[in-house]
Amino acid sequence: MLLLFTAISFTYYILNTYSSVYYKDEQGRNVEVDDKEVTIAIPVYNENVETFRNVVSAVSGQGVKFVVLGDSSNEPYRTITEENGGTFVLSEERGGKRKALSLLLNHVDTEYVMFVDSDTVIPAGAVKSMLSLMEEDVGGVGTNIAVRSNKTGVSYSAEFLERAREVVFRAMSAHGNVMVLDGRCALYRTSLVKPLIQSGSFVSNKVMGRKSVMGDDRQITSYITKTGYRAIKDYRVTVFTDPPQDYKKFVKQQIRWSRVGWTHFFKEIFNGTARKAGAFYTFEMVYMYLLPVLVVLLAIFRLYLEFAVHRRVALDALTQIEDLLLLRATHYAYTEFARAILLMLNVAGNVIFLGAIAAKINKERIKTIAFGSIALGIMFATTLYGLITFWKQKSWMTR
Repeated sequence: MLLLFTAISFTYYILNTYSSVYYKDEQGRNVEVDDKEVTIAIPVYNENVETFRNVVSAVSGQGVKFVVLGDSSNEPYRTITEENGGTFVLSEERGGKRKALSLLLNHVDTEYVMFVDSDTVIPAGAVKSMLSLMEEDVGGVGTNIAVRSNKTGVSYSAEFLERAREVVFRAMSAHGNVMVLDGRCALYRTSLVKPLIQSGSFVSNKVMGRKSVMGDDRQITSYITKTGYRAIKDYRVTVFTDPPQDYKKFVKQQIRWSRVGWTHFFKEIFNGTARKAGAFYTFEMVYMYLLPVLVVLLAIFRLYLEFAVHRRVALDALTQIEDLLLLRATHYAYTEFARAILLMLNVAGNVIFLGAIAAKINKERIKTIAFGSIALGIMFATTLYGLITFWKQKSWMTR
């Protein structure tokens, strides 16, 4: 049983580590695009005023057009926007983020649109850098995400997961597509995403007949991939986000992400998006979502055979099943030598992958890795819980 899991995991760790390093060369591209062909679009709803002021100031410094839509929120957001040279549009009724994005596109006449959340401060030169990756086959470019440290355990846990995602998504970018361009800041081809974002299926998104407010960014990214364009990230541009307030909020955040992830896992497998994205994309998605499920199912089955059936019969049955599934290469698989080889491969794969993550952690590596182990346990549990509750997406849970 260990043989198959070890081989798959070792392959996963090595491929991701190598490909994430390789992607550095991908960032040497320099596509000539006029930044005047970009409009930054920002939805705002009851945002902290000083936070919003900083966001608008950073956007204004990009030197491109920008428009803010007040989702039933007018002053002081209108004044701040107009003082910085932007256009402010008021939607009298609260419609939510999906509706706000749809309305914002009515005020975009440029080739590209960059959506920025009202609490996301983008760094100087972000637009130019992201535009430089907009090759003809690229439909969307996202940014790197980092978590602001407030010296709490949950902030270290959240940062560890972001750095792990960075390694995986760098590898996926090198092979063509990432799974999601984070909605906090992403650049798109306007003509490509406008039909989706202004459609009823986006604005009034439903999962199994129930309203869903989650996963707008994942839906857009999946759409880009399905239409044959690539979705990649620009790791020269990093935007910072605040960590969850505590581990309770962190767990809820992971449940939300897991539910959205499972929804699009099923959709992309059955509608051909995963196949179109390529073998590497499919391998990544299947490993991330199905391996935890298989581990639990096989563990339950083993326990059942151990305790519910006569031990000798159980062991014989388990051996036959493992042989049938090719989980045991030969009768030597459980010898001490084979066990040592499996252990070495398992440890080597984990150490190499952890080393790749550690290399992306800029400070307090030991603390971040230590609290990262808690995050991995939470992510494992919420991945399973998200599977059996994936249709529950009517609220954000953490807001």
